[in-house]
Formats: sequence, C-alpha cells, structure tokens
Amino acid sequence: MLSASQSSSATITAEQRGPRPPILLLNDFYYPGVNTLAYPTCKLTKGFEFPVVDGQSAKNVSSDLGDYAFLSAMAYERESINQYTLQEWFGGGVIDEVDYVKKWREESGTQSSPVYFKLFSAPELNSAVVSVRGSETMFDWLSNLHLWFASGVAQCVKWLTPFGWIWTPIIPDLLEVVNSVVESQKLKEQGYYVITSQFVNAVRAGYGGANYTNVFITGASLGGGVAMISGAQTGTPTVSISGPGPLLPRKIFHPPLTVESIDSNVYNFIPERDYIARLGGRPMFYQNAMCIASNNNLFGCHSMWRSFCEINYRCGSNGRPVACRCVERFGYPKPIQNGTRTFEEACAAANETWYDMFPDVPN
Repeated sequence: MLSASQSSSATITAEQRGPRPPILLLNDFYYPGVNTLAYPTCKLTKGFEFPVVDGQSAKNVSSDLGDYAFLSAMAYERESINQYTLQEWFGGGVIDEVDYVKKWREESGTQSSPVYFKLFSAPELNSAVVSVRGSETMFDWLSNLHLWFASGVAQCVKWLTPFGWIWTPIIPDLLEVVNSVVESQKLKEQGYYVITSQFVNAVRAGYGGANYTNVFITGASLGGGVAMISGAQTGTPTVSISGPGPLLPRKIFHPPLTVESIDSNVYNFIPERDYIARLGGRPMFYQNAMCIASNNNLFGCHSMWRSFCEINYRCGSNGRPVACRCVERFGYPKPIQNGTRTFEEACAAANETWYDMFPDVPN
C-alpha cells in the first residue's frame, strides 16, 4: 500500500475537486431561534469568541456557533466560491488565505500530504481560523481508520459487555499498546494532525509576517477530529462539528494529549444518532443536538450541512444569512420573510446569480 507521502495525487485541493451543489444564501429572510429551550452553546465565550470592532477599539463578545459551522463547510470550497460566500456570510473583512497556506506547505515540505485545510483571516481584527477539511479521498478514510478504528472496537466491547464501564479507565492505555505495535514511523510523521498542529503553531508564531493575536481551529467530521487533536496539542480554542473525539485515543498521538488539554481547549457539536461523532469519547465541553433526519437514514445525522442548518434554525440566524438548502434538502421550516419576495422567489434568484457566477457547478 502506498503511503501518503508516496503519492501526491492523494491530495485533492478545492480547485481540483469536482463541483459541489450551489450555496444559496439569503439576507432578506431569518430564523428567530426556537421558542423552546435553545442550545446553551449557541453563543460561545471564554476564549472561543471572535473579536469585533466597536468604534476604534476591539472587544470580545460571544460568537455564534453558526460562524464556526459555516467556516468548517467552507474548507471544502475553492477560493473563487469562498470569495463570494464569505462576503455574503460575514459582509466582508474575511479572506480565504490560499497563497499563505500554499507557501507554508511548500516551505515545510508537506504539500504531498493528503491532509487539506484552509486559513480564513480577518486582518482588521488580527484574527484567523484554521478550517480542516473532512473525508474526501481514500487517504482521508484510511486516516479515519488509523486514528479511531481501535477506539471504536474498544467502545463496542465496552457497550456490549456487562459492566463494560469498568474498562473505561484503561482503554487509553490499551489503545497506546496496540498502536505502538501497528503504527510505523512513517505514519507517525505523516499523520494529518501532525501537519495541522505544525501549521497552527506556525500561524501563532507569526509565520509570513502575520500577527494574528486570535487563532481558532474548526472542522467537520474527520476535519473536526483532527482539529480537536491539534487544538489540544497547541492550546488553541477549537470548535468541531461531528468530529470523532480524542479522549480515548489521547495517548496514541505524538505528543500525547492530556485530559486537561482536551477539556480546556476543544468543543464538539454531536447530533443524536451521529455514530461517527461518538467514536473516541466526548470532551468535557460538548453539545448534544437534535437531528431531524429519518430514523432509517443510518448516517443522515452525520452531515456537516445538516448540522449547520440545525444550528442556524434552533439558535437563530442572528443577522447572518439563511441557506436555501436547509429547507429544500434537509426539511427545516421556511425562514421568516423580511422583505417582499417569497422564499421560493428568493432561492430562484439566488440560484440564477450563482450559475451566472459559477457556470461549471451542476444543477
């Protein structure tokens, strides 16, 4: 089997990948949030907040969980699309730093690794978010197996065995022993989290003359799992959407994680019936969430965009746009009209604008 470093074709950039469904965002509709008990983590504080400008000074306020969910999805998109979607979502001031990431990967010799991530910066606020892409290629799925398969097996044994909870304290040690036998030196050096942690440390250290005083990490699915590992290793606030957890396999990483480093730096959004997000154990800071996918849809709740829509609907759009796909694809209620157009008219107009700008995206 080829290692990741032996085949540069394993790396698929957003520009090289096939076209994705259009991202239709509407600014003249909104979700007010649900009247019932909302998720306590709709607003993130204590290290996870984005700074905002108030007059001439910057101050920290609570940040919408939806912003992180949106940026985790944008890790999959090419630069030309992100120029449009970032403008629509944030209203300007946020940049997809493609050249910055490309330069670092070339200088660090990591461009052949299949791990893929983006850096979104807000220069006026000296802030940046590293967004790690989830599973797209065969090597992405192999990385999933490498990092979390043994944890999944151990958890299944624990769940199926009477009094299985007694194994919980020693599972990290058992995984460490197993991993030391099967993991090669090449895998240690080429692990996805190794490269993302190096990049996060470089950004925080001012690589390329940047001076980001606020650095965050996000990602969905595999990207969320890798983001949580790097967040714990580098001490960087991290928001994961449906990511497999780092708690049980914490001793297999290099360097290993501690429970304190995980609980102090990472957050995971975990929809119900999302079996992938339950691998590896939950950090202390997590949010159980609802999922309206049908019960016979086995992996329907493990969906980055479904989670985005869940957050947008239940937490409220809070001045951000709403996405047509939340209604059309995932079955959420129509947002409230804040203009003269119907929802159908607005989505049709957004669809026409999208294909005028990006004619290579399929209907």
